[in-house]
Amino acid sequence: MTAEARYVIGLDIGDGESCLGWAPLDRSEPTRIYARPRSGERSIVTAMAQSPSDAERRRLIGDEAVTSRGATHFSVSFKAVPDALSLETPAAVIFAQSLLTEFREHHPEVFQDGMAFVGHPTGWSPEAVAAYDRHLGLLGLPVRLMPESQSALLHVRDEGRDEKQLERVLVVDIGSSTTDFTIVEDHSPRNLPVGGTPGCRQIDEQLAGMVRAALHHDAALTEALAADGGPEFLLLACRWAREAQFSGSSRRIMDLCVSCEERFRPIVATAWTWLQGLEIPQMVAAPGGWGEDFRAVLTEVADLLGDRRPYLIVLTGGGSRMDLADRLCREVFPTSVVEQDEDPAFAVVRGLVSNAQHRANVGRFRRDVTELIRAPETEKKVRSEAAVALDNMKDKVAAQVAQVLKAGGSAASLAKHIEFGVFEAKRALEESLTYYLSMRVERICRRYGVSYRRKPLKLTLLPSVFTDQLGRILERAGKAERFTQHSMPAAAHDLLKLALDRLKGKFASTVGIASAIGAVASSGLVADRAARKWIQRKLRLGEYSPDELDKITAEVMAMITEQTNDGARELERWLA
Repeated sequence: MTAEARYVIGLDIGDGESCLGWAPLDRSEPTRIYARPRSGERSIVTAMAQSPSDAERRRLIGDEAVTSRGATHFSVSFKAVPDALSLETPAAVIFAQSLLTEFREHHPEVFQDGMAFVGHPTGWSPEAVAAYDRHLGLLGLPVRLMPESQSALLHVRDEGRDEKQLERVLVVDIGSSTTDFTIVEDHSPRNLPVGGTPGCRQIDEQLAGMVRAALHHDAALTEALAADGGPEFLLLACRWAREAQFSGSSRRIMDLCVSCEERFRPIVATAWTWLQGLEIPQMVAAPGGWGEDFRAVLTEVADLLGDRRPYLIVLTGGGSRMDLADRLCREVFPTSVVEQDEDPAFAVVRGLVSNAQHRANVGRFRRDVTELIRAPETEKKVRSEAAVALDNMKDKVAAQVAQVLKAGGSAASLAKHIEFGVFEAKRALEESLTYYLSMRVERICRRYGVSYRRKPLKLTLLPSVFTDQLGRILERAGKAERFTQHSMPAAAHDLLKLALDRLKGKFASTVGIASAIGAVASSGLVADRAARKWIQRKLRLGEYSPDELDKITAEVMAMITEQTNDGARELERWLA
């Protein structure tokens, strides 16, 4: 995420239709779908032609490319897998450039302070995605690519779904050129290595072939199909005929009889009329048709998932309007809930915008947590609570040392008593800091939509933080007492050191423990009350250096950072 960007522009360049959406990265305004000023198009036909005027020398896109008189080099359905070795700019990128140029004219402030998120079919290879990314660098603003089906998934999540269903959901994105599948399990999306075909273009090409076969005797139509852009215009007419029968709404293609280029009129007048009499849904569902291929790839998905079937299946993309797609999903996945996106034409672009906003949130989330951790008052609190916990531990351990020595206990017994003292001090520090920090961290999580209840802050310090300090106190006390007349008996010193080493997992010799116990017994320390008091006093007077407190503070801070990073990673799991 670039530091300068304030807006995100989502670009869904589809094989059949395209769209553009944008919004501020801070979510201060909802996502807006771009409507072209001249035509009002929001779902823009992925068609392109050259302006007939040499003076303008501009590319026409969308409905304008279809209806402009004298336009040349008319093309549709040109989204294809980029050739990783080719230096030629793909037609889809040229289309994106033209659309962004037009958008910039009307929203210069968004383009100037924006970045683009562009979708690509999930089934494309990494090499193809890299080539597409390289060509998209020509757009004139920072670009990030994202799988289209995963974008649709993020849109589904943002719409609000039952939490149980979102634990395992399958998004089926039925586009013109591809059908892509994304499974999300435990909030972690995974693009499935299936699909790529069949897209709805397969139906359009089949229809175009049927038109040619049925009307091959029509000379005017034959001439139109041989003209520049004729085959492409037929493919567009077939797509619109299919969509009209499945959605129940038509683009009123007959209006093109008076507005389209003269050479295409036979296609509108003859081919379109013939297509109206064809039962396209029956053709699609017949053996050998698109439906059979779609069932096959659904079965492949089911085999990949095994017994981990999705709780929810969401159909999106233009092809999701076909009732057949819904029915086949229910047949292959009878235990799943199947839903269609209410506005499939814009699901991907809304997901692209949302993806960028979520990424911006992740950055802000990490920044706010870092500021909390590095705040002087947080460090001061950690240090003061650590000092209190350590002092309490010294009191407990000092009492336990005297008790074990009085009873003639072993290093193992003493280690257990010390371990209890360490545990009590550790728990007191964990609880006090968790109480202090949890409300602050929860506020940050709530601000960015991180589920705090799923993973509340819970500090678990390592015992070595405290046992290391005890060892240093013992070492310093032993050195200091060598120069006094009331030095700590060596046997008692050694026994305490053996217990600490055992507690830290460093001790392995039972002989050493036995000799230390014997030395303590023979020294008469067991019966010497004054000596026991001396041990307690020395442990309690042992001071913690600033470095030791720094170490504890640093460990606590690292733990807070790691746990809050889990929250950030939970946000990122939904992103590509």
